[in-house]
Amino acid sequence: MHGRYALRLLVSLGLGLGLALAVVAMTPVFVERARWARALHEELAELIQALAPSEITVLALSSGIAEELLFRGAMQPVLGLLLSSAIFGLVHVGPRKVFLAWITWAFVMGLLFGLIFELTGVLWGPILAHVWINQRNMSYIRRR
Repeated sequence: MHGRYALRLLVSLGLGLGLALAVVAMTPVFVERARWARALHEELAELIQALAPSEITVLALSSGIAEELLFRGAMQPVLGLLLSSAIFGLVHVGPRKVFLAWITWAFVMGLLFGLIFELTGVLWGPILAHVWINQRNMSYIRRR
């Protein structure tokens, strides 16, 4: 039993790391080539510019851990992958039309985080991916 959990943990972390690396690598490409990503980047920059790097890290850790515990750990086993991902997307609503893209993005990311959890039954991979993506992408937005 213990060995099976260790294997599931390693798979979860590997998938989470792979997802995080892919998303972080693709973010500048989306911002450069997709109007929706550029507009969202500009909107989020207004909020993130004032944050110090340490504040970005704290925000990434707290949001990534809390959201994964809630949406994947608590909601997904009860509501299922699609509904918990849809709710995850909807809580990312913003005050302007540009945030519709963020809702869609969050829904897709929720599906991917949720798939890692579905495949492994371990939350550490989705947590790793969520925290890493938030930290690196907020740092990227702040730099540009």
